[in-house]
Amino acid sequence: MSITKEQWAEIEKQLSGITGRVKLMCDGYEIDANIERCKMRLYVMVYVDGCFKGEWIANREGSEIPLKFYREQKRPAAGAKMRAWYLKESKSRFWSKEQRAEHAAKARKTFSTWIPYWPNAKAFCRHIRKTCTSIELVKIGY
Repeated sequence: MSITKEQWAEIEKQLSGITGRVKLMCDGYEIDANIERCKMRLYVMVYVDGCFKGEWIANREGSEIPLKFYREQKRPAAGAKMRAWYLKESKSRFWSKEQRAEHAAKARKTFSTWIPYWPNAKAFCRHIRKTCTSIELVKIGY
């Protein structure tokens, strides 16, 4: 059974207030989305099968859970000064063509972490719709 447009609106409404909880079944995983406060801001925190594991943040094992339910955050691998230096040196004739390409690649290199919370309900719902094939509503506001 798929979620109707009215149910999606109710889920977004529930997760847009000060307090709110929604339980979904997505691709065989039980997803708990709760409104939680962190440093005077409200976020939609996502728990998969009732828990959150720190190993999902880095996702070094290649697990599908963070890819499906968490928000990807990309950061540059080098600091601002080093990126500027790599970019400058990638244009310098002092280096060989291969070394210039290497410097350009180092300037563009990023790493990803997966954050278990979403800034708002709309972003969470949009991501879930995009990444999951079967979504069922279990409970709203339990």
